[in-house]
Amino acid sequence: MAMIKRLLVAMGCAVGALVVQGCGVSSGSQQACSAGTLSNIVGANANFSLTPADGTLTIYPGETTTVTVQVNALNGATGTVTLSGRALPQGISIASTTATIGSTATLSITATSDVVSSCFTGAYGVWTADRALTLQGTNATGTSIAQVDMNVVLENPGFLPTTTYLPVITVNTTDNAAVTSEDDYVDGTMTITDASNPSYNYTGTLGIKGHGNSTWSMPKKPYRLNLDSKAPLFGMNSSGNWILLANYDDKAMLRNDVSLQMSKLFGMAWTPNAQWVEFYLNGQYEGVYEITEKVEVSKARLNIGSMDDTDNSGTNLTGGYLAEINQYEDETLVITSQDHLPITLDDPDPPTSEQAAYFTSAFNAADASFYTTNWTDPSTGWQSYWDAGSTVNWMLVEDLADNTDADDWSSDYFYKPRGDDRFYRGPVWDMDLTFGNSTRAAVRDPSQPTVETSAVWYERLKQDPAFVTMTQTQWAAVRPQAESLLSYIDTEAAMLQNAANNNYARWPVLNETLWPGVAPRGSFQNEVDAVKSFLTQRIAYMDKYYAAP
Repeated sequence: MAMIKRLLVAMGCAVGALVVQGCGVSSGSQQACSAGTLSNIVGANANFSLTPADGTLTIYPGETTTVTVQVNALNGATGTVTLSGRALPQGISIASTTATIGSTATLSITATSDVVSSCFTGAYGVWTADRALTLQGTNATGTSIAQVDMNVVLENPGFLPTTTYLPVITVNTTDNAAVTSEDDYVDGTMTITDASNPSYNYTGTLGIKGHGNSTWSMPKKPYRLNLDSKAPLFGMNSSGNWILLANYDDKAMLRNDVSLQMSKLFGMAWTPNAQWVEFYLNGQYEGVYEITEKVEVSKARLNIGSMDDTDNSGTNLTGGYLAEINQYEDETLVITSQDHLPITLDDPDPPTSEQAAYFTSAFNAADASFYTTNWTDPSTGWQSYWDAGSTVNWMLVEDLADNTDADDWSSDYFYKPRGDDRFYRGPVWDMDLTFGNSTRAAVRDPSQPTVETSAVWYERLKQDPAFVTMTQTQWAAVRPQAESLLSYIDTEAAMLQNAANNNYARWPVLNETLWPGVAPRGSFQNEVDAVKSFLTQRIAYMDKYYAAP
């Protein structure tokens, strides 16, 4: 404990005589703020002691709640005691009250947004804060204290909206089983109620499980849905596989949606469709979600020829393969490129031995094409292995959005259609850390290059004059569509405004600094305006960077 205190002091965190006052630290085990050792202490001459009715208290920013304490008589004492708080954590106030010795008193506690300011400072995995709450009793004989372990959370699970403003998805699992795994589905039923378009109403059975990498660790969970029978939800192509995006780390909730719209406008071959909803799980309101088509190879989605594990003959072996640059390396087949990029094969997964051998050989040749002596030759160089149009478009989408994950991290997809010798970039996915939603200096500044200076293939491609010309020409062609995204954001934000009020009553985070560490802007509209401002500045940057000579 002494070492912990020294570390906390070094970090500028307050250490009280009795308790470590809440402080945010991120460790390998992702521990939240620690309350330290709780104490109940009777003053030297005090004729009473204090005993909290419950040793723990959960509170969220903006909440007023109560804590109950028993005022115990010592040696038959009588009289009254004034109860209050002592050395309270920032953002916590306790209304003083008077209680008779031998009685039980209830104190009113209020938490403002400042209650978490020293814990939730954007450190990944720090989603709760344990603070010691010190209750103090005082009378003429002396002072006694008692401490409660106060767990500060950024959620209000008891919130139920009086009105919903978007289509509603309700999932009830069998026996109200909790969804706790990204691996194992939980059985249940799902209903969709769309007041504005009843033809989209739906009822069916499904499995539900967790989804995502870093996002699955967040308090507001994303989910994967597997319908028992395929269905065309919200008029999208019929499928059994769907994703519920939570957008917890994007307080504008728009970045994924705007990026998908950009992908469509810029002409990517396939982009997942999406629909805004409000979501209930086992009777609990979970907020605003976005149900999207899953990135997968199928006739209804990325239609490049589904692989068959029983027929690997002839043209069937040539596609379709869906792969990504993926630092998580969480698929069966992982290949390391010559620039040490981890390449995972997402579909088929697992591949047959023939499929694995074919894909590995095809990818290695495509990877090597960036570094051959004739690599810029349009007939025999990289363009004979990579589709130039999708390669250009993918970069422009990622660069305009300023996606921090496009630096060879994850969800950097590419695919090989059946019967085609080339790989194609896309589809666009996982765009929550875009439009300035990151503390990384390079992607917080809309006037700085990113993809072409941090993604190794694009660092190479910018050395090809033909590729540079292609990007300049394509930017000039799609720039009006980029400009139209500003009005698109206004339209989507207006659609979301009332539902956003529900969402942030459920998840009171608008005044808090969450991972990825961007300072809060205090309101949903301010968050939306920040996206628009970044996009406006980024368009200006693109105009300069991709201007024809």
